[in-house]
Amino acid sequence: MSDASNRDPLRRTAIVVGVSLAVAALATWFTPELVAWFAPELFGPHKPGGPGGPPIPDLFIQLKLFVSTYNLVALGFLAGTYAMLYRELPNRFTLSLLLFTVALLLYALTSNPLASLLLGFRGSGLGPFTFLPDLFAAVAVTFLTYQSSA
Repeated sequence: MSDASNRDPLRRTAIVVGVSLAVAALATWFTPELVAWFAPELFGPHKPGGPGGPPIPDLFIQLKLFVSTYNLVALGFLAGTYAMLYRELPNRFTLSLLLFTVALLLYALTSNPLASLLLGFRGSGLGPFTFLPDLFAAVAVTFLTYQSSA
């Protein structure tokens, strides 16, 4: 991004949100097809409480995949912003912002259903509580992105 777009916090936030939403939508849309193509053994016969069945079984898991992927991408942008800030202004505060963001980035990575699916684990079917924490984290990341750009 150019210097002019970095100076406008609303524009930069809109770009980060737009890219994050696009990547999350693509990941949510194509995950079942990609899993079926690259790991067909995950579609084995489904037994209650056992392995098998579709990799993204219900709407709540799809919402969790969408929101946690959004968080992952937005936090990646935020970590990049804080890394540049730390290079320009190395102090404890900017280092703690960077470490906080890296911790949230790891949370987003490990809470993504795609990560657990690729590691061989299945969702537990907690209903809306499957994705609500990630939705709140998405709102926090969006506001933190805006504040960091100002």
